[in-house]
Amino acid sequence: MAVIGYGTMGRAQAHNLRRSGIEVVVGARPGSPRRELAVSEGFRVLDTHAATAAGDPVMLMLPDEVMSDVFASDVAPNLKPGAALGFAHGFALAFAGVDPGPAHPCFLVAPKGQGDMLLAAHAAGGGTPGLLAVLPVDDAATWDLAAAYAGAVGCLAGGGFVTTFDAECVSDQFGEQSVLCGGVIELLKAAFDVLVEAGYGRENAYFECVHELKLITDLIHAHGIDGMRRRISGTAAYGGLTRGPFLIGDEVRERMRGILTDIESGAFAQEFLARSDDPATGTRAMIANEASGPLAAAGRDLQARLDRFTTRRDSEQSSGSNES
Repeated sequence: MAVIGYGTMGRAQAHNLRRSGIEVVVGARPGSPRRELAVSEGFRVLDTHAATAAGDPVMLMLPDEVMSDVFASDVAPNLKPGAALGFAHGFALAFAGVDPGPAHPCFLVAPKGQGDMLLAAHAAGGGTPGLLAVLPVDDAATWDLAAAYAGAVGCLAGGGFVTTFDAECVSDQFGEQSVLCGGVIELLKAAFDVLVEAGYGRENAYFECVHELKLITDLIHAHGIDGMRRRISGTAAYGGLTRGPFLIGDEVRERMRGILTDIESGAFAQEFLARSDDPATGTRAMIANEASGPLAAAGRDLQARLDRFTTRRDSEQSSGSNES
């Protein structure tokens, strides 16, 4: 099995495959720090073209913004005849212009969890649910391969769910933009700003609007929306049920529909690929700009203090100290 790319998800799946008894070769750029990490962790590491030529199947775990170029230059010319291609995300086939052609069956195994989480869960004997798709869609052998791969990396814990490359990609991006990495973050920023502007301390604002988000998401993850409502205070439940719809009304839903349309049409993909490396308006520039904002600054300060407390408490517990 060739795993091309050793980022967070590539590393996790390479380790899980090896733990499952699969022989793994990692493909990585010469001089890359991630290449050195793969070597230090005991993998056979080759340049991308050589790893591609050695593997069947070949799992492409590269960032979306470089997938098309690397596929054209290093992967496509070096694939074994009939070698299968695997993907952890549908973007490459749905929007990035990667076309393996009919000679190479393709499968998608998309873990519903971040790479480090998948690695830790598999090491503990578990895993995450996974979304599975194949091309051609009626190829039983490729479905068998997808299911076997999903089982080996830990993506059948909780079930393997059938989808398509396009559906996985669109729904994944929509969830990221409208909720997980977009909507929720902007909601946190806005709530923090409103409290601080009204004269409340930034500690109050951070703890009540940001820090406690994990408490709610953990309850939802474990017990569902209704289970979460039953486990919080009556005041919190009533306030959320009555003010939440006031905050997220029809106007927000209409904007979400616009976001979905941009994703489905490919407009977002074109914008992302064109701007991803722009030094002024690309992803890194926007991350740096956000990091200079008041919420990020408050988070760094408070989290550092919480981490020091946790470290001290753990040290005291390990030494048997009873001091408070």
